[in-house]
Order: sequence, then structure tokens, then C-alpha cells
Amino acid sequence: MANATPNGQISDDWCIDSAKLSERFPIYSRFNANDVLPDPISPLGADLIWNQQIMPGCANGYAELGAITAAEAHLDPEAYPAAAFRYGHMYVSVTTARLMGIRAGLGWEAIDAAFFGSHPDAPPHEMHPTDGDPALSARLAARTEWTLTTTSFPELEEDTRIADRLRAQRPDFSEMSNAALVAYARSLAPYERMTWRGEVIASAQSAVGPAVIGSVLPADSGISPFNLVGPPGDVVSAAPSYALWDLSRIVRNDTALSALFDAGIVGIVPVLKDKHPDFHQKLQVFLREFGYRGPSEWDLGADSWETRPELPLGLVDRMRQLSDDQSPASRRGEASAAAEALVASIVESLAGNDEALGTLRMGLDSARRFAGWRELGKSNCIKVINEARVALLEMGRRLTSEGHFTHPRQIFMALDGELDRLVLQPDLVTPAIAQREADWKEYADLDVPLFLDARVPRVPIAQLNRVSNEKFFVASVGDTLTGIAAAPGKATGRARIITDTAEIAAFEPGDVLVAPQTDPSWTPLFVVASAVVVGVGAPNSHAMIVSRELGIPCVASLEGAIHKIPEGAIITVDGSTGSVTIDSLA
Repeated sequence: MANATPNGQISDDWCIDSAKLSERFPIYSRFNANDVLPDPISPLGADLIWNQQIMPGCANGYAELGAITAAEAHLDPEAYPAAAFRYGHMYVSVTTARLMGIRAGLGWEAIDAAFFGSHPDAPPHEMHPTDGDPALSARLAARTEWTLTTTSFPELEEDTRIADRLRAQRPDFSEMSNAALVAYARSLAPYERMTWRGEVIASAQSAVGPAVIGSVLPADSGISPFNLVGPPGDVVSAAPSYALWDLSRIVRNDTALSALFDAGIVGIVPVLKDKHPDFHQKLQVFLREFGYRGPSEWDLGADSWETRPELPLGLVDRMRQLSDDQSPASRRGEASAAAEALVASIVESLAGNDEALGTLRMGLDSARRFAGWRELGKSNCIKVINEARVALLEMGRRLTSEGHFTHPRQIFMALDGELDRLVLQPDLVTPAIAQREADWKEYADLDVPLFLDARVPRVPIAQLNRVSNEKFFVASVGDTLTGIAAAPGKATGRARIITDTAEIAAFEPGDVLVAPQTDPSWTPLFVVASAVVVGVGAPNSHAMIVSRELGIPCVASLEGAIHKIPEGAIITVDGSTGSVTIDSLA
């Protein structure tokens, strides 16, 4: 267990950090991990869900994909070849992804470009005698052919059925003892190991289509393959935006409801139930359908829309300020038309080259299918996590009302083995849990390394910078910052730095959303924004997929965006070139 050291500093041995990093798969990165777990993970989220289930499940997914062998997936049970925790933060394995590229005949550099943005700080790959594997190369070749031609994804379809059934068959928690709530949450955790197969395969294969598109584009075109993909359609993480839009129309067109929202959303839910029962009922329908979403939703200890309805209501509050012609469906239609026009121009340039035209169409179809499937894979995993979350939160509420906790979410500061003691005699562990919560908050202020190397000694926490103490370069008028061209188009608006979707009161329609990263719970805020800029996110990350789906410009992987771009500045975002220009200051 990690405790504060005598001088008040947190120690290097955090209770949920991986025992060791894999020496066979030594390179790890925060890239892409930022999309999944942007903050330090809650101890129970790591101990019950991630370390026990998701880590081996992710390794199994890579083995089923054909990137690694089953033996490699379970080479060392203390160091799975998929991800690891250090300094309370998750890191994904760069080496495993690189092996996939090597064994597929693409090379590790291509994988770095697709998933990690070819970052200059990434340690180079050192070839291992077993990197080449003819049997796996054949499997990956067959998998690539499947990726480019399949119109169904049986594993993902099964995962979806199971996740939806678990959510639909939720028991009545008020009738369950604390012991039963713990047993129920534990019974759900193993499903994460299974649902991660679809998530891993969909995420890995989402890069195939864009790569194929890129292979037939004229070398001097300057066109990103993602500009041709356009809105993929049927993206599950975009669906809540359309539902929230419908709720926002009800509020906008009802004088009494508008006045209630004008007064602020704090404490609004019981008032809605009492004075606006029809709208409250529609809200409940929305929460039953999409309540599993929320900020940092991959963490068991985070709030979901279901556990904190003020979060989606805050998004409704922002959306109601938009006129009807600014609907997400309208934006999506415009983006789709623009993408198809660009495709038509490329088709014209390839006239007479039937092979290239066939390759282009195959790549486009695959890219669009897998963009949607990638988001569906995430959704399945998150649904299962939320079912465990709501059960444990009920126990946390009981322990709070009995005076053992200071707030219900403190239960997520426990470890799996401590849940039984919380059932039997809470005071045996509540002091340790309170101290752990204080330590956990300290980890959030660490400026953790972007890359880790198992062959290099770990940097002690005492040598890491604190985010709260750092001074960052701030762009001036006329400066142009460059990231990755993520979603085409150009827009000018006021920069609003948002680090938490719970704090969006100052965000106005037409503002540019500038965030460290986004997850699916941020999607409805995209509807209000004129453009999106995120600090991390390699090609086909969440921000890119949803921006294309909703038809707004996006620049991703602009490191330090929330620090470099001045709050309130007027900026121009060009999602076709990946540039952000500071036009004027507030």
C-alpha cells in the first residue's frame, strides 16, 4: 500500500501500480491511454477491474487478433503485454502494437505513425529474435483481408448482446445486502476480460482502412485519408448527442423549463420530477439508454450520467442555446456531403485505374465500418463497468449515511480485498481508505512521463515535476500551432479551455473546445462547439471519429494545447491541415 512519506510526499510504491513492466514488451506510452484513463485511476477500479480482468483480456485480444501468440499473451502474469500502471496512471504497450506492424509486414514505424503520432520522444524499437513469426504474419494477413471485406463482426455482436443483457437485468439494489452488492459487482468484473477482445480487434483494425486509402492518394495531394472518410455513421458514442439535442429542443420551446434552466442546474432533478414530470420521464428514458456514459468512464470510481444526472443536464443547458438549424444531424449531413465531394474528386483523378479505384472504395468502406465498431467496442466495456459502479455506489451511500465514509464515492478508494472488511467491520479499513484518497489526489498533480522503458530505471516521484508548479509557453497573436489534421474544415471562435465536463457553464455556442483529451461523454459538447482541439490523440482517436461524425473541424495531438492556447482568445482551427492560429486575445 502506498502511504505518505514522513515529509508528506507520496511514495513510489502505489498500491495498484504494476509489479513490474514486461521486459519482452518494454516500451509503454500515455498516448491513447489518455483517451481511456486521463487521470489517476481509482484504487478499486484498478484492483477489481483493470489488473484482474482488463489487462489479461487485452492480452487475449491481441492474441486473438494474431498480433502475438497465446504464449506471449501470458508470458508473465505480473507484466501483461498490453498495458501497465505507473504513478497511478495507465500506460499502453507500444512494443505490442509495433509487433503487430512488424508481423503484418508494415514495419513498426507505420504503427507509430498510426497510433502514437511518430512522437520524437518515443524510444526506437530494438529487434528481438522472435519478432518475425511466419505463422502470425499469415494470420494477420488473413485478418487484414477480413478487415477490408467483412460486413459483420460476430465477436463484437456477442459482446453487445451480453453487455445489453447485463444492463437490462439489473437487480433491485435496495433489496440487496452489502455482501450481495459486493458479490454482484465481483460477478460482473470477468465480463470485462471477454468484452475487451472486440475492443482490441476493432481499435487495432480501425487503422487499416485509412492506410489503404492513403496508399492510392496522389503523393502531392496533401489530403489526409481521414478527410475522405467523413462521418462513418452509426457511431454509438455520437447517439447521445442526438438524444440530448431532442431534450434541448423541449427546454428551448418551453418557457417554464427555460426559466428553470436559467436559474442553474444545481439541485434541478427533484424540481423537474415535481414540477415537470413529463420532461423528467423523458430524462429517465435517456438515462436508461445512455446513463452508463460519463467523464473518465473507463474508471469504476468515476461518475456516470446515471449517478450524476446534472452532467447530461448541463449539456442540455448548453445545447438549448442553439437554433434548430444547428442540429447535429444537419452538421453531419453537411460533413458527409463535403467528404463525398472530395471522394468524387479523387475518383476523377484515378479514372481508368480500376485497381486503384477498387482499393479506394474498399479502404473507405472498411474505415467507416471500423470507426463505428471501435466506438461500439468501447461502449460494451463501459456498460459492464457501470453496472458494477452503481452497485458499489449503493453500498458507498449506506456507509456514508452510517458515518463510515465522508462521501459515497470513497468506496472506490478501497481495494478488492478490503470490500469484505467493509461489509463485516468498516472501521478496520476506513482510516487507511481516507489516507489513500489523500494520496490519490496527490498523484493527479504529477507530470508523468509520456513514455516508459522497462529497461531503464523508474524515475522516482520526487524527481517528477508537479503540474501545479509548471510554467508553460503561451502562444501570442499571429502564432500558429500545429497538431494532427483530424477532421476537415475551418472555423474561427473563442477558445474555451475545458478540463472537466462538469465545468462547462462558461461554454457558449460557437466556442472552440480546447481539451487535454476527450472520451465519449464529451461528445454532446462537440455539438455546441465550432471546432475541437485536443492535446493528445493519434489518428482514429475518439475526438477524431466523433468530430467527423458531427461535422466539425478538429485538430488533435497538439501537445500542451490547454496551456499554449490562451483562454478566451479568438482562434482559427483548420482541421484539414492540423493548424491552430491565434487571431486575437481576449
